[in-house]
Amino acid sequence: MIRRFMKSKWWHLTAAITSLATVGYVAYMAYAFRVLMVWFLLASVFMTVYEFWKFASFKKDV
Repeated sequence: MIRRFMKSKWWHLTAAITSLATVGYVAYMAYAFRVLMVWFLLASVFMTVYEFWKFASFKKDV
């Protein structure tokens, strides 16, 4: 069941939302504690865009 979920388009949406939450966390840390994690932010933004792109372009094999 887990393997089937990981192959579905909802897996990409879940990963994208998690990455978006990570971007929000990095932004909060930069604002509240003046700690800017540039490379972590860059990687998180990249993964967020990639996962939303995969979710939008997912085609189910028939």
